[in-house]
Amino acid sequence: MKAPSWTAGALAGMRRSWPARTPAVQVAATLLLFAFCSSAHAQEQRLMPDSLNLEVVDGSIVPPNCMYPSSITDATRFEIACVTMPRITSTEISAQYVGQLGEQGWRQGDYVSGGMTAVRTDENNCRRVLNIFPSPFPAGVDDSDVVVIWFALDRTPRCPA
Repeated sequence: MKAPSWTAGALAGMRRSWPARTPAVQVAATLLLFAFCSSAHAQEQRLMPDSLNLEVVDGSIVPPNCMYPSSITDATRFEIACVTMPRITSTEISAQYVGQLGEQGWRQGDYVSGGMTAVRTDENNCRRVLNIFPSPFPAGVDDSDVVVIWFALDRTPRCPA
């Protein structure tokens, strides 16, 4: 069965229900985040350049500490990366990451606890699986003005027997 085509709405559809912010609080938080992170935009950055090779989208950064959940920190199983972004622009920025994945042949996979997967078939007819987990940042702070997307690429392709 072919996986459904990747849509920008897929990532937006799995977003948690976040409390609304007043415009003044949203603007202040966004300005603080960009002031803190301005040096990260000075040079082009890539996530997982040897595998996914995603360009870090304007408005998002690779933080010095991704605070990964323990379920994806097994380096023998996953190659991991993350980006953070202001909550106020997270839907638009997330859609750009989804677009990059689609351009590279990734398609929407399954919804999993806390996120979803993207899949791509490689030249050996093996499926590569990328786990994508959006969350408030830091995790557990539901009223945070920052959102993280954790990417966890399965190191082992799933090949037909």
